[in-house]
Amino acid sequence: MFTSCRGECFLMKKRPSLRPKKRTGTGPKIIIVKKRFLILGVLILMLSGIFIFENFKKPESAETTKTPPLNESVAQASLEYKISIIDNSTGGDITNNTVLMDRINQSPLITELIAASENGTPMITIGNGSRPRVMIVAGVHGGELPPQIAATKLINTLNGKKINGTIYIIPFAIPRDTATSTRIHNKTDPNRVANIPGTPVNKIIRTSKNKNITLLLDCHSTRPHDIPGKNCIIYDPKNQKSLKLALYINNKTNSPVMKVGNYSGVLTTVCNRNNITSVVCEVLSPHGKLQPKSDHLAYQYMISFLDYVGIYSNDTKKP
Repeated sequence: MFTSCRGECFLMKKRPSLRPKKRTGTGPKIIIVKKRFLILGVLILMLSGIFIFENFKKPESAETTKTPPLNESVAQASLEYKISIIDNSTGGDITNNTVLMDRINQSPLITELIAASENGTPMITIGNGSRPRVMIVAGVHGGELPPQIAATKLINTLNGKKINGTIYIIPFAIPRDTATSTRIHNKTDPNRVANIPGTPVNKIIRTSKNKNITLLLDCHSTRPHDIPGKNCIIYDPKNQKSLKLALYINNKTNSPVMKVGNYSGVLTTVCNRNNITSVVCEVLSPHGKLQPKSDHLAYQYMISFLDYVGIYSNDTKKP
């Protein structure tokens, strides 16, 4: 027997177990937690990078952030126009003419022209100045209302249409006379003194020459039993191109053709003598009044004229 303290201590010492120690799992759990945080951190960094890239990339230009521009063909079809005053001595408030105002379509463009008329003879330029360049005139006699109504309708028709050239339209040649519905200006027929410098109609001729106009249409109305007293197209026999133009409009409208009278101061006569091929188109209507459909026929004349030139085409048979 081992009775000594040393031996006793030896016997009381616990033998080491032959089984492997059981892992507590504490270490692996800590490692797994760290992996999860690592994956979460990577995701946060990736999202942050995308956010920073989207917010700090080069900003788009002002044009691209707005509505995309119209394509070229649509832009070319839009109306280009300019309103100018060619005679400051003829201004008048044509809103005083109730017969005229009750008939016309007061679009924003026509309202602008009416306002401009208070300052003188307004001329609207439709197109960009390219050739051919033509002119349509109405209101040389202020009391002849159908052509002036037709001119405003034509302007509204052309609004937004493609024009193959340039059209100059004078819807109210002498606004002061249109306002009072009179044919006489300063005690004189304005269409008998177009050859005299400084007169309103002579200024129209001077403007047409400055603009290099090649063809001009002058629209009037005639009283029953007056001269000419019927719907017609009047040409200048000294200019074969004038006859050709008159026959074309005749074919489109069935209005008869006539020779111009022997008046040296008529607008179209002066134009034809200055290499501006011209005709007069007349519709039957009392002065200061509107014969039914007379404004429509005047409109047909204007459309036929533009069709002849090739600037703008439309079905002239439509009301």
